[in-house]
Amino acid sequence: MYDIFKTSITTQISALSGVSAEIVEPAVGVSNNMANGDLTLTVSRLRMKDNPTQIAKTLAEQWKADDMVTGAEAAGPYINFRINRTVLTRSVLQAVHATGPKYGWTNEGAGKRVIVEFSSPNIAKPFHVGHLRSTIIGNFIYKLHKAHGWDAISMNYLGDWGTQYGLLALGFERFGTEEELVADPIKHLFDVYVKVSAAAKEEAEHIEAMDADAAAAAGPTIQDQA
Repeated sequence: MYDIFKTSITTQISALSGVSAEIVEPAVGVSNNMANGDLTLTVSRLRMKDNPTQIAKTLAEQWKADDMVTGAEAAGPYINFRINRTVLTRSVLQAVHATGPKYGWTNEGAGKRVIVEFSSPNIAKPFHVGHLRSTIIGNFIYKLHKAHGWDAISMNYLGDWGTQYGLLALGFERFGTEEELVADPIKHLFDVYVKVSAAAKEEAEHIEAMDADAAAAAGPTIQDQA
């Protein structure tokens, strides 16, 4: 997207400094802070002998605006450049029109594989906004890798389903009705799950209490006496 602007900067900086374009080009990159400029030249990477800060000041003063780059400003050992946004907009729209749906796709990840696991809900409980967020972000990361040539594999691990479904099946026998299931399946099964979970907990506590009573009635064991 910025190639035509980098070429313009590289050509003029090379002419002003006497440094070859092969050295200048990799020294130009996208700015970390767009408030300061669109593209930035790291002067120290030009391998010139004088002080980088002074070189930056001199080159910025000598810079002549053109149709691609409208201005240059020194900031310590860096030069920040402002690009022509009209030209940028036109070039992007032309590229999108020419490329179609695969605009921005690359082969940077060719030969690499990545597994993206996302969502992975507890399917014995209702979905909520957290699952939606995870699904959207995970699917975005998966498609982003695919668009850049990765062998991307998406996985949705459905955990915690064995015990829950056994409990749910038992709970439906005790608390479920076909009418409520047809009317609102997710809500009814969730209500059944809550009820049978509470009943199972109560039953487990009752059995634990009975075991404790039985142990107390039996008196101390040989091991306790030892």
